[in-house]
Amino acid sequence: MSSSIVLDASAERAWQVAAAADKWPDWAAVCAEVWDAPESISHWKAGHQFGFKLRMAFRDVPFNVTVSRFEPGRLIEWTSTKYSITAVRTISVVGESGLESGKSRVMDEKRFSSPFLPIGLVYPRWLIRRMTESWLCDLKIEAEETS
Repeated sequence: MSSSIVLDASAERAWQVAAAADKWPDWAAVCAEVWDAPESISHWKAGHQFGFKLRMAFRDVPFNVTVSRFEPGRLIEWTSTKYSITAVRTISVVGESGLESGKSRVMDEKRFSSPFLPIGLVYPRWLIRRMTESWLCDLKIEAEETS
């Protein structure tokens, strides 16, 4: 599942907002809490473990994740396993050719797999899509208001 949004903010500004995980609860309606996030953008690295609570179906659900890939200024990827379902989330930021100067695109991709459970029962696609689009819209607002 993949979603993206164009921001009226530079790729650098979009990255600053997306990579400041400890600030997500301040601007993202779907994020209730973050713990053990990297202390700053420069502290992201593969192997770092942190967690967050997401507001899902009227309750806060905790997730512990491990950063699996990191490309400064461009990409953060992490994995988590809950209810025997492994999720991989990739957030990437690019300055787009073809867009006006000062604009950027943020992409949010999620992949789910489980050897036991039907993914759609635990993580309904409509709910994941709604949460993803909410996070992207909130990120857009935050990046544009503070750029």
